[in-house]
Amino acid sequence: MRQSSRITFRSTFRIKISDRESDTLIGYAGDVSECGMKLLSDTPVEPGSELKLRVRMRDRQGEMRQVDVNMICQWSQENTRTGFFEAGLALQEETAEYVRLIDGMRKVRKEKA
Repeated sequence: MRQSSRITFRSTFRIKISDRESDTLIGYAGDVSECGMKLLSDTPVEPGSELKLRVRMRDRQGEMRQVDVNMICQWSQENTRTGFFEAGLALQEETAEYVRLIDGMRKVRKEKA
């Protein structure tokens, strides 16, 4: 059961997700929460695989923010409508930096509402 609400993005390309070790772009976040994210990518992710990721996005002032996280793939499937592979990723351990990033997104959304 979902423990926290998701933040879904209108623009698919807002938050870049890269492999932390090779700095290779894997895909983009379709939605995020304090517990994990939905990854949209060109290639499938194997359920059960552990991923060392770097989450990158620009803040309201245009500054690049990045957070390193370790996640586990819970599920993966192809979305035939969009052509992307989708994967549900769960945080292995909560990091203060990641939680601050999500909290910041929530505050911006409330200000715009």
